[in-house]
Amino acid sequence: MVPFDLDRLRAAPHVAALEYHATLGSTNDRALELVRTGQVAPQTLILAAEQTAGRGRGGNRWWASPGALTFSYVERLAPTLDRAAWPRWTLVAAVAVCDVIESLAPDLRPGVRWPNDVHVAGKKISGILVEAPAVAGAQPPLLVLGIGLNVNNSLAGAPDEVRAVATSLVDLTRQRHDRTDVLLRLLARLQQLTLRLAAQDSELVERWQALCILKGRRVGLRLGEREVLGLCQGIAPDGALQLDTPAGRERFFGGVLTRVE
Repeated sequence: MVPFDLDRLRAAPHVAALEYHATLGSTNDRALELVRTGQVAPQTLILAAEQTAGRGRGGNRWWASPGALTFSYVERLAPTLDRAAWPRWTLVAAVAVCDVIESLAPDLRPGVRWPNDVHVAGKKISGILVEAPAVAGAQPPLLVLGIGLNVNNSLAGAPDEVRAVATSLVDLTRQRHDRTDVLLRLLARLQQLTLRLAAQDSELVERWQALCILKGRRVGLRLGEREVLGLCQGIAPDGALQLDTPAGRERFFGGVLTRVE
């Protein structure tokens, strides 16, 4: 039995095409393959009921058991959004996830853990991965947005190391959710926020700044062989993480968080 209403998804205004898999290694890998071969249009949705080899940043793996929402969305951003806007699209996706979680469970308080995670109650509930394969042509590139959101996959059966740092909607709300509805809400909110990003909406910047769970905390950030320690001053309008370090205020667009105190 397919756990999604595929007809409803195909009819959604923000879905130009849908590719559904009962089981798939990585929706992002599949989306990148389609983009590289020119076989995909903007607003294509790659959806998997179960993902077995989901990827995160820096080669990390996304652990997902049956019941999670795992998908990739292919989009061509507005010409006004160049490469410098791509880190902000990750934040736009994180804000969309937070907004949808709040719409489903108003008592939850999701937050953005820069650069690409959403946490609730100190644990990860969603991971986001934006990728842009090199493709010849003068048009703005197609971007692939991968999102994993723990919806109906209880972490009770997860490995101990995963259960210590992750959570899900079903565990937090004690009820199951319609994954088709969650996905449609998320795509609709993503489209709304992407338009606001292109319009340089200052309220969108204020939203991701307010959701930043690192602000005011000491964090470690690894960049290759270098590790930076500093007091987080939040996320800048251009998506950079701002740290007060012994060398002064520094800004970072990438890196791996090694500690949060």
